[in-house]
Amino acid sequence: MIIEFSVKNYRSIKDLQTLSMVAAPIKSKYPELDANNIIPVSDKFSLLKSVAIYGANGSGKSNLVRALRTMLILINESFKNESLGIILVEPFFLNLQSFKEPTFFQLIFICDEVRYRYGFEMLNGEIKSEWLFGTPDKKEVYFFTRADSNIQINEKQFSEGKGLLDKTSKSNLFLNITKAFNGKISNLITNYLSKTISISGGISDNEFRERTKLLIKNELLKNQIIALMNHADFGIQDIFERSFKPEDLDENSYTSKLKNIYGENFDSISTKRIIYNQEGKVLFENNWTMYFNESEGTLKFFNYSGVVIDALNNGTALILDEFDARLHPMLTKKLVEMFNSPTINRNGAQLVFVTYDTNLLDNSLLRRDQIYFTEKNKMQETVLYSLADFKGVRNDASYEKDYINGKYGAIPFLGDFEKLFQ
Repeated sequence: MIIEFSVKNYRSIKDLQTLSMVAAPIKSKYPELDANNIIPVSDKFSLLKSVAIYGANGSGKSNLVRALRTMLILINESFKNESLGIILVEPFFLNLQSFKEPTFFQLIFICDEVRYRYGFEMLNGEIKSEWLFGTPDKKEVYFFTRADSNIQINEKQFSEGKGLLDKTSKSNLFLNITKAFNGKISNLITNYLSKTISISGGISDNEFRERTKLLIKNELLKNQIIALMNHADFGIQDIFERSFKPEDLDENSYTSKLKNIYGENFDSISTKRIIYNQEGKVLFENNWTMYFNESEGTLKFFNYSGVVIDALNNGTALILDEFDARLHPMLTKKLVEMFNSPTINRNGAQLVFVTYDTNLLDNSLLRRDQIYFTEKNKMQETVLYSLADFKGVRNDASYEKDYINGKYGAIPFLGDFEKLFQ
């Protein structure tokens, strides 16, 4: 489970910004929210099941998601491609001094009942610092720390790092080096992060679509996906993957021509729908190619359905950018309710979503600490803050009305558009 993510000097983010999933000591208007919307970790410590992030266009919401995605890619892929740091790590771009300073990433999470704090700083593709702390007992201790090429190892907690100092280059994470040499803790952490945090790429959600396609090969998961889509009122009888005949894939065939036109959006997923006559009687069932015949909203929900079910089944984290794009407000609200539900979300799944849907700013749906905002300051730097940071906000306040009226900031300041046409 995610406890918090912090980033500094990345794209529109200049100063350190932290997204915390730690439940604040607050009381909601509806007591059931304080019981249902949190995950108890200990007597003194609980985590949030869901968090919404609001803000004007260009305020940096997506950059926060992109920063976490970049960190995870560097953990999972940089050992195989040392140039990824240069390609992916972009310092704050509106201050020349920022290009001389490292970018900071840190993630605090719980894995196998141990609280870990891992992070690193990178500049021009080189690791300037790196650290791993953990709580094998009640007190946090260091596993290793790194400053440039100087690495200090706690041999009691991280003996797998011994003898590997000279195998670490400037562009390699020490965590990845120890993983490559079959380190137990480093493999546990990297495998956990790669399998338990899913992040959407924005509007297209192509990665989610591929994962959902894999899940429908399992009959049980396929039935869950179909049931979820039908509860969402899409009216689909079945979802399946077509098998093409050799002649279908001939370069002159209709199928091949469609594949050339649609590129990566072409695949073999089909839906089964009922065809009715004018009296409403069932005539027959017909198969449709999903990405040619279904609506954009249906496609997006199909892409989401697999990772939503996977997260709820396995207690993983789901990070969704452009959450409400192409989906009805009642449907996005229901998805949030699923993650907050103690009967549906029994395994500690977490949902973080970026949205413009003010319908979700509802004190019967979200606690104040589940609502975050991003705003640009005068220097065009992204600032992240929570509704729980505001003093004097009543728990029965109309969050949606107050937000639209500018009480919490994070809205666009619009000019007089009529002057454009005078």
